[in-house]
Amino acid sequence: MELPSIGQQCEDPTCKQLDFLPLKCKCNKVFCSEHYALHIQECATMKEHFKVANLDKKSGMWICSHPDCKEKSLVPLICEKCHQHYCVAHRHVTECYKEDPSIKQAAIAKMQVPIAEFNAAKAKVDQKLDENLEAATKKGATNKKKSEMALKVQLMRVKNKATGLKSIPSADRIYFNVTTPKQLGESKKAVFVSKTWSVGRAIDAIADECKVPNRNNVANAEKLRLFTDIQNDTDYIQDLSKILNNLVHDNQLVDGQNLKLEYVQP
Repeated sequence: MELPSIGQQCEDPTCKQLDFLPLKCKCNKVFCSEHYALHIQECATMKEHFKVANLDKKSGMWICSHPDCKEKSLVPLICEKCHQHYCVAHRHVTECYKEDPSIKQAAIAKMQVPIAEFNAAKAKVDQKLDENLEAATKKGATNKKKSEMALKVQLMRVKNKATGLKSIPSADRIYFNVTTPKQLGESKKAVFVSKTWSVGRAIDAIADECKVPNRNNVANAEKLRLFTDIQNDTDYIQDLSKILNNLVHDNQLVDGQNLKLEYVQP
């Protein structure tokens, strides 16, 4: 016999073949895959260990205990917690179907503690960063290098969460952190538009992304305008025909800038 030290012989008296990947039962007997499937159904040790008398076995087949599955198997795959058989698809579930709800709820509550602590710490850091960025990027900031670095950080943050038309090529996108009108709660939303667009078209697109009612095409209605200084209610771009890229070139706009969308009287 070649390679006699590799593998083990099946202990079924009708087999005795050398198997290189033998399966060992909890009764310490070793079988080939074919006879293991037959042995495990009658093994007294396995029945005692897993209490398989309560399992759903029909016509020599094991039925998956998952409520929405009727998959049949020759070999039982027993859960160590609930002693139920599950098919391969449902065997590696993260939760046991018979787990005590109170234990599960306690585990969830325990897991939520570090998550809540992390979110609270992150909120404080984000708030402080927002304050620093606002101070460094607002008009009149004296430290030019600090302002330039702050704008780069601001742009990275805005890019990570900005929404806009996916049809706009990446090279043509310009990003803004927009504050919505006062009467709508002044929430903030990161958006991108095309730098080849006019200010008027950009306002229409930003209003759509921010879900802000837009009546710019209605005579005598309040008009939406983009304010370049969110603290100043008069400093807005008045010429809607100007191209955004030209405004960037003239340093009237900056990629990643904070803008405010607000209504003005016609």
